[in-house]
Order: sequence, then C-alpha cells, then structure tokens
Amino acid sequence: MGEVMEIVYKKIEDIREYENNARRNSKAVLKVAESIKDFGFLNPITLDKNNVVISGHTRLKAARLLKLEEVPCIVKDLSEEEARLARIIDNKSHEYATWDIEKLHKELNNINLNYKTTFFTPNRDRKYFAENKFLIFGKCELPITEDEYNRLKNVYDKYIERNKTYLGFVMYLTGGEE
Repeated sequence: MGEVMEIVYKKIEDIREYENNARRNSKAVLKVAESIKDFGFLNPITLDKNNVVISGHTRLKAARLLKLEEVPCIVKDLSEEEARLARIIDNKSHEYATWDIEKLHKELNNINLNYKTTFFTPNRDRKYFAENKFLIFGKCELPITEDEYNRLKNVYDKYIERNKTYLGFVMYLTGGEE
C-alpha cells in the first residue's frame, strides 16, 4: 500500500523557492493564477522539510500574484539529492506526454463556456512577425508575406473557433487527421 499524503496549509511567507530551480516559469504564472482563481488548487505545492519548494514554483508565484496568505502543501522528507531529482522529474515528465487530439476536441466541444479556455488559446502576438517577416519552422526561418500571414491566420482562427485549441492545427494543415 502506498504512502498516505497529508495536505497541510502553509503561509506563503514561510515558503521558499528553490534557488537553483532550472524551470523558467514566469510566462505561465498568469495562466496558473487564472486557473487557481477559477478552480482553486488542483495540486498542492510539494515542499521539503525546510519549506523549500520541490514542485509547484509556478503555483506559488501565482498564489503570490493572487495575494493568497496560505496554500495547500505536501511536505516530503527527502534527501537533498532526492529533492533535486524530484524537481527535475516533476518539470520534465510532462514532455513525454502527448494529446489525443480527437478526444481533446471532443472534451473542449462539450464544455459550455462563453470564453476560450486560456490554456488552449495560443499567444497570437503579431509583433514578432511584424518585426521579422518570417515564421520559425524547426531550425529554419521561412520568409512570409503579409498576405500569406493573413491567409494562414484566417485558417488558424477558424480552426481555433471550431476546436477551441491550436493543438492538432499542423496535422490539419498537412492533411492529417484532426
């Protein structure tokens, strides 16, 4: 039988970020804050016995942004080496997962929302294109005209409107399944 995890509430001021956290998470903080505001904490922050974050740096920053006083936590009694490895594994493991686009589209289409889900709406900042006039494709920079950009954006916007996500868009463009 597995270990029973006890969730405890800790004051944010008592929690310290791990100073060598290798994950750059600042761009995700606002989206995580929106999620916490809408749904509360879906996952507690994991701390070591000294209240240093093992996993949940982004959640902690989001909680600070929301000016929360306490957050749900799990305290693990790990060696320093185990804590380092746990931090890396926690941040790296999602890279091995993929989406079943058909199931994702089905789930998103069954959600009755009058706004797009923020986690599945990409950043459509045109500043990069306006300054550089090319798209990044792997390691290549592909030149693109304003007309080409607008045509692609139109297809892209229709895809997102229909599917509520950009995931699967390239497969759709290349004639694959959605």
